[in-house]
Amino acid sequence: MGSYFTQSVLAVALTAFSSSAYAWEPGVGNESDTSGFAVNTQSRNDVVSFWHCVYMKSEEYKARSGDITGVSTSSCSVGSTSTALRNDVLRRVNYYRAMAGIHTDVNFTTSANVVNGGDTPAGAQPPSLTTKLAAAQAAALMRLANSSTSDNPHNPPTNWSCDDSIARNGAYHSNLVRGAYGPIAVDLYISEDFGGIGGTANDGAVHRKLLLQLAIQELASGDVADSSSSANAIYVSGNLISPTPSADFVTWPNSGCIPYQITPDRWSVRYRGADFTSATIVMKDEEDNVINTTTIDHSSILTLTDDYFVWKPDSSAIPSTASEDQTFTITISNIQGSGVPSSLSYSVTVIDPDRLNDDLHLSGSSTPPTSGGNYFFTPVEAAENYRLKISSLLPAMWTESASSASTIINQTALDDSEIRSTNSFQSSPRSLRIAFEANTETFTAIELDRTFIPNAGAQVNFYSRRGLMLNTTTWALQIKGGSGIWTDFHTITDPANSGLTENNFTLKNIDIPSSYNGISSSLRIVLRKSALHSSYFTGFSSVAGVFTDDISLTNCDELTDINIHTYSSLPIDNVTFDATTTGSSLVNGDTYLLSLGVTVGCKDFGYGQAVEVAPTNSLTGYDLWYHGSYPIIGNFDDDYDNDGIGNGLEYTFGLTPLDSADANDLLKPQMVGDSLQLSHSIISGETVEAEYSYTLEAGSWNSVTVTNSGGVATASFAVPTGKTECFIRWKAIEP
Repeated sequence: MGSYFTQSVLAVALTAFSSSAYAWEPGVGNESDTSGFAVNTQSRNDVVSFWHCVYMKSEEYKARSGDITGVSTSSCSVGSTSTALRNDVLRRVNYYRAMAGIHTDVNFTTSANVVNGGDTPAGAQPPSLTTKLAAAQAAALMRLANSSTSDNPHNPPTNWSCDDSIARNGAYHSNLVRGAYGPIAVDLYISEDFGGIGGTANDGAVHRKLLLQLAIQELASGDVADSSSSANAIYVSGNLISPTPSADFVTWPNSGCIPYQITPDRWSVRYRGADFTSATIVMKDEEDNVINTTTIDHSSILTLTDDYFVWKPDSSAIPSTASEDQTFTITISNIQGSGVPSSLSYSVTVIDPDRLNDDLHLSGSSTPPTSGGNYFFTPVEAAENYRLKISSLLPAMWTESASSASTIINQTALDDSEIRSTNSFQSSPRSLRIAFEANTETFTAIELDRTFIPNAGAQVNFYSRRGLMLNTTTWALQIKGGSGIWTDFHTITDPANSGLTENNFTLKNIDIPSSYNGISSSLRIVLRKSALHSSYFTGFSSVAGVFTDDISLTNCDELTDINIHTYSSLPIDNVTFDATTTGSSLVNGDTYLLSLGVTVGCKDFGYGQAVEVAPTNSLTGYDLWYHGSYPIIGNFDDDYDNDGIGNGLEYTFGLTPLDSADANDLLKPQMVGDSLQLSHSIISGETVEAEYSYTLEAGSWNSVTVTNSGGVATASFAVPTGKTECFIRWKAIEP
């Protein structure tokens, strides 16, 4: 995957560029598209949405078979790839470009011809009608057939297998990687953290530079795989945009929010025509602590591209997971060059896209009427729908033995059959096994799809057996409560790095921290390691990772779902608990638990803190209206919407206490003959009073006769001759 490109790699024909309509715009879009994306990286939820809809869409290649066929290194058969796989790779390229804030109309061609000019070596000049796709596929095959890490794969020695002018052309003009194919190859090119020349990381970050150039628009991807390994080549030369898009800083990681999964070890910035030779960098965390950085590269490697500055922050400062968002501020000074800004400052926030920061807490009455009640919440940016879960509360009596697919959320890259291991168990026929799929992984998780409420003395009980682990690998039992943050409360390691496994399962009884008492909570088990390194993974299926079995709870209550009602017509700021959303009539005095879930970016996120309610049939009048429809407005005398009309009057006159504009007619007196009159419809069974004053002074108000006819209340006061001012007002009496 290492790149030693010459300065003429991209010096080829230029074509005009015209942008297309966006396939993805902030908050909306079609995840099946492969180009035309735009994302607002300053919006956390838009980055979350973009990740789950677009990035994760390309992860579907892992579940498909038949994407690569006909590959043979012994006969040097390049085989073929499916359109679906090429689309997954292209979508991943344009995902990164969108995150970096540059144009995303890059396309993969099946017909464009290779580049033979410039510095292309004589042995890498095939017939002129050779396509880029053919060259990329041949280059990937040549890389697969040769495992050497000491040779330059872009200009290999003549003794390499499957070597011809087509393969050499593809190798010379492509990003290359051995040991990966499809979208993950794009991840490796952008991260530059693994697998360059000699198997080391790519300090110059040239692969990233090539894929994040402003001027590229026409690429080709080749993917090959056999039973031993795989390889990818992305052809990056030729057919550049003309005129070249205007200069701007392009940073990686991008300014704004970025998922921790794609936050690299090597950070970079580029600007056309900039000279970073004397540039200095200051990088700080959110507490204003300076982070040590090592400058790796500050040179221009390619013509027609931008000058580059690459540095590596202290790895201990950058999270490998992100239970909480972490923000870093970067300032680069003493940048030189004609017309180039002399400095750059920006911030990067590393996030966990599997966690929302939004508060999904419901506000409403704990004693709604049996006819139902409204429960309010703060709307979630980029929400696609909301789910109201209605549950009952019973003692938690379950035992999880990995036998039920409905109670486990697989957040690993392993197949479901691999995490439900039949190789080792306490109770037949299987246990939960967590392990890494590949040595590039640093974090993986399995969540129990159960919600519970710990009480005093609460414990989690389980059997565990440690398989092969490294001393840098940690298994952790985590809990998540109302804060939405996963927290360790029991870990398993092999500190001696013994390479030995436990022979038997051991029962563990782990106290749940008392701070979670009374809080709706969830459990998951995770496996993590601090950095990329060789590790035991799924190839050692019978011994790798940690096995967990017979998970149960003590002194905990369980939320048992009664119904889940989905709201898809948005925007909304409240949901309704009633017979319709519950699926049956509300029972007087019974206890229900209400919790709100949300879908953002094609992903159903978990539920917020549950609210305990007990319906009652004893409410009447204002209490019935308040507890049922508007439980957030406060007392009878309060004025929630600050429109000058108290809540009691809003109720009496059938107004909405959340809308300040609906009170206009109520406050419009008029002269009828010699009388000052107020008139407004009134709800059935209610009465209202009125008062008049000539001065508005305290103690100057006197009662006015109010009539109620045909559902309309009318207050009328005959103004004496000679009075130049008179005031009239409604008055509601709290029952």
